[in-house]
Amino acid sequence: MVTIIWDLTKPLPNRSINEKIVLKPVSKDELIDVGKILVVTWGGFVKSPEATERYVKPYLSAGLEQPFLACLGTKPVGCVIPKLDTESKVGVLDGGVHVLPEYRRQHIGTTLLLTALQWLKNYGMERAKVTPYNPEGEEATQRAIAFYVSTGGTISE
Repeated sequence: MVTIIWDLTKPLPNRSINEKIVLKPVSKDELIDVGKILVVTWGGFVKSPEATERYVKPYLSAGLEQPFLACLGTKPVGCVIPKLDTESKVGVLDGGVHVLPEYRRQHIGTTLLLTALQWLKNYGMERAKVTPYNPEGEEATQRAIAFYVSTGGTISE
């Protein structure tokens, strides 16, 4: 399985973002919106929005995760859940970057990714990692790997 790594001691990549997107940190009360996106984008793993809520809420309460939601107007269209590991100083993009299929290829994922990397960096992480896997299959996983590499990540096997 492939892992993608970013060196957060260096400047973050300078990439085009979607300026129409409103990014907001998610509170415990809004986790259900993250779960609704994950049911669509990761239906092979996440069967209900409540499952996301149950999994993420303890980490959010402990200050170890901060989900971000991307919205176009009032519609949530993507999410990312960066997680701190204060011992190793390696932050994790827990589950990766998720954008609803009809909103992909609009720099929403890039906007979410750069926000998550900056959050991890701000909280003292020296590196960030993600292990891309997509339940849609190998082709979708390869697209995810290409996306992460195009945004400054390096492959570590």
